[in-house]
Amino acid sequence: LTEKYFEVWNSHDRDAIRALHAQSSVLKDWNGEHGPTNVDVANGISSIWDAVPEIKIGILDIYTSVTKTCVANILVVVDSKTALKVVDVIEYDDKGLVK
Repeated sequence: LTEKYFEVWNSHDRDAIRALHAQSSVLKDWNGEHGPTNVDVANGISSIWDAVPEIKIGILDIYTSVTKTCVANILVVVDSKTALKVVDVIEYDDKGLVK
């Protein structure tokens, strides 16, 4: 699930990222909080893509548990000169959609 999520994130496809989020969804990210719906989250992520067109995410490590929560160490490549190591915590619902 997590690998697919970042694959879609890297495609910069607003509709596809919305489809991976549950109807009731919230994203807290570097430029604010987006929600309470998957449409709001998709629009918020899209605003990141618009502001930083070259941005991509590479997965460094993924940690799972018996819960529906995943911790992913990722490398956010902002552009050819800037990369940030970030930890994302992703919660999934019973359908495998991001909460």
